[in-house]
Amino acid sequence: MSASRKRKRLGQHFLVDTQVIDEILLLIRPQINQTLVEIGPGRGALTDHLIRSSAELHAVEIDPDLVQELQKLFSPDALTIHHADALKFDYSSVKCENQELRIVGNLPYSISTPLMLHLVKFTDIIEDMCFMVQYEVAERLTARCGTSSYGRLTVCVTRAFEVETIFHVEPDAFSPPPEVRSSVIVMRPKPLIAFDSDSERIFSELVRLAFGKRRKTLRNSLNGVIDVAMFQETGIDAGLRAENLSVENFMELAKCAVARDSKRKTKVMTHHD
Repeated sequence: MSASRKRKRLGQHFLVDTQVIDEILLLIRPQINQTLVEIGPGRGALTDHLIRSSAELHAVEIDPDLVQELQKLFSPDALTIHHADALKFDYSSVKCENQELRIVGNLPYSISTPLMLHLVKFTDIIEDMCFMVQYEVAERLTARCGTSSYGRLTVCVTRAFEVETIFHVEPDAFSPPPEVRSSVIVMRPKPLIAFDSDSERIFSELVRLAFGKRRKTLRNSLNGVIDVAMFQETGIDAGLRAENLSVENFMELAKCAVARDSKRKTKVMTHHD
């Protein structure tokens, strides 16, 4: 496969506009005592500037050809390159003691959504994130409840992060130019409400089911998981659709489902005793 075809398959569009790069750097403002992770550094246009800050810099790059290019451009003392899939990478592996991560990158369009869902798992070790994403992804991340752009991505990500769109970028800022506009976003962790692993798992499942059948009412899309009594207990109308529920509503349903399962397990154990 040719290099150009491989780039297209990976959804790679390299940022080449120096003014846009400068604007991103002003947002990030890397400092010497920080640990930064750049996802998809490409040919190092942003990387070169980040290195000058003397921050501890890591790069996660899946393309072996680009890894070789980066190794030629930058000293291993200045940049630690991880030849890895950003969707599977363990970001906690690069965290220094008592220091949260700052994650940045011009994200390939093909992985933006699954990557966001992966990064939510590392909320407790992240200081902030600054990404270039497809305009549509930025719209979904900042969508309001009740709108057509509001969906699974919105709910799962904004439970953990505040997301702000800073500015938009035209296609001619990239090589090769994408067919759509892009947006630069900043994401900052929210103070997370205590949510155990069972609640987290059920929350994710409820959101997946509800938006998987978003044209159906919650009564139908969550049938078998949330019963009438649970809708009544939370005060949530079963006749609503997924896009009508706030993040907090989904959290209430998840906690209610966990409490019900806990009661069932307690009854079973008591019966056996």
